[in-house]
Amino acid sequence: MAALAICTLLAAHAQDSRNPSFLVGVTNVKNNYAAGKQKATVGSVLGQLTSAVLAGQTTTKLEGYEDEVKAAIVRGITNTYRLDAIDGNLSESEAAQPGAMYVDATIDNISYTQKTTYYESTKRTHTYYMGQISVTLHFKDAKTDKVIISPSFRLSEYDCSWMETAEKAVSNALNSLSRNVRSYLDQCYPLRANIVEGAREKKDKQKEVYIDLGNHNGVYEGLHFGVYLEKQVAGKIAERQIGKLKVIEVQGPDISLCKVQSGGRDIKAAIDAGQNIVVKTME
Repeated sequence: MAALAICTLLAAHAQDSRNPSFLVGVTNVKNNYAAGKQKATVGSVLGQLTSAVLAGQTTTKLEGYEDEVKAAIVRGITNTYRLDAIDGNLSESEAAQPGAMYVDATIDNISYTQKTTYYESTKRTHTYYMGQISVTLHFKDAKTDKVIISPSFRLSEYDCSWMETAEKAVSNALNSLSRNVRSYLDQCYPLRANIVEGAREKKDKQKEVYIDLGNHNGVYEGLHFGVYLEKQVAGKIAERQIGKLKVIEVQGPDISLCKVQSGGRDIKAAIDAGQNIVVKTME
């Protein structure tokens, strides 16, 4: 529910045209742990050491890494469908563009956990490492400095893998951060399309359809779309999902053939009735 509310705020911030692109300047990144470490007391250090050792695992917090986290955020934003990232401040002309934003970030944790596993078959031990990152991004309107959203990403064992070195573990966590940033923003800024023509049918079900997006918009084979019916309720737009599509062939800059993966009967009925159908990316 929180994610939906955040996406609603972003949608309101965006322009009304179907798939506008927005510039995002990635500015300041600070590491809270590095800043606070200088103020640590003997008691707090002992507490950290106690909590770090768990079931044969030890966790080491890292200072710095602001540049690496910033680069991961830039990659994540750059790889979205509709946002373009700039590493640093926007110029005056860039900040004046409709929907332009800038982002600063706070690193709450960047660390790696170390564990040693004993293998009975070889009578040897092996040490593995897993990276963890917690970071909050603050998206702000480039004209007003008003905070639009502040999503937090906390990556640990559910997002990262055990690696053979601490360096690889942190790198893996940074790559995971990029993917999570991209996924989050693509949900908030999806590609929107229309079904322009029904293709293959079988009895009362739609099997394939054409949509009016193609390689010009970064559409690729295997991309999934949700199919929604839109209607006005009390002056607001309400959506109800009725199906799911998968792109099976990109046939041009603004046309793709899609397989209907679910909701074939409802989609055909909506097309035949001339209802207002909206198609949006799901990933």
